[in-house]
Amino acid sequence: MKRWMICLAWLCFFMVPLAAPEAASATRPQFLIKFATVAPEGSTWMKAMEQLDREIRKKSEGRLGFKFYAGGVAGDEGDVLRRMRIGQIHCAAFSGVGFGRILPLLRVLDLPFLFQNDHEVDRVHRELFPFFEEKLKQKGFVLLSWAEVGNVHLFSKVPIQKVTDLEGLKVWSWSGDPIAKETFTAMGVNPIPLAVTDVTTALNTGMIDTVYAPPLGAMALQWQAYVNYMMALPLVHSTGALLIASNHFNKLPKELSDLLKDCTKKAMGDLTKKLREQNLDALNVLQEGGITITPAPEGKALERFHEVGDRVARKMSGEVYPEALLNQVYDVLKRARHTR
Repeated sequence: MKRWMICLAWLCFFMVPLAAPEAASATRPQFLIKFATVAPEGSTWMKAMEQLDREIRKKSEGRLGFKFYAGGVAGDEGDVLRRMRIGQIHCAAFSGVGFGRILPLLRVLDLPFLFQNDHEVDRVHRELFPFFEEKLKQKGFVLLSWAEVGNVHLFSKVPIQKVTDLEGLKVWSWSGDPIAKETFTAMGVNPIPLAVTDVTTALNTGMIDTVYAPPLGAMALQWQAYVNYMMALPLVHSTGALLIASNHFNKLPKELSDLLKDCTKKAMGDLTKKLREQNLDALNVLQEGGITITPAPEGKALERFHEVGDRVARKMSGEVYPEALLNQVYDVLKRARHTR
């Protein structure tokens, strides 16, 4: 249970199957979607999914609905992906690390210091949705909606306001994540790769002293008990997604598949707004608990962080995603900043 609670906190942070899952309605619909998530029952994320289930059941007159496997009881994202491929699970929420296993080029959205505000995030997600939708379709999945994780910040025992402040720090990186590893390498740090489940112990023993998470994630994991500072400048904006296996989606009548898409996009849009508000509230809670938020760097110090982001972006080109896709993202960002 402790292991899954840690996984839910890092992978969803605020969102946090096979036990005894319950559907929103006791009546089994004609078309049932088995949905897995690490989000716990009672969380903001699961409340949104349960509301979505009620809406879909009502609008479909009981023909379509979800059965939830919440709290990670279906396994981690790798386990869920395997279950989807053999039909045990039909639909799931994935983090960037998770959907990167299906379509690595999606990790272009998780590059460091890429986005400057939510407007840019929303613009890139909106304009590139059809592209990623088609690519995922070729892999056997339907992209129902983006599912935001949010801005990820550095948490440390000493203040970080410039790249050189990381020198000598014992920085954690998520094991198996090439972008995280390359990011810290570009900042002159040899990161310590660990599974997220091992981070709390590593903080407690002093093996590491610097981690990264959204504010809500740090609170859920209680990492704030081991650090003193949070850097105001986000390290990365982490994107998630709701995917359904194409072979199950294609069994739905057209009117039900359209209903599923429309309702899911609206529900996730509303949830994103709510989670952004909650992450802002979490900053106040962290400060009240003794965490000092270091001001965002300016001038040359800020330029240096952006240089790191550009270096990582170019280094990953051709390895994780094509350069043409990176340039397409940059083009959308340029237009977003020009019209803002």
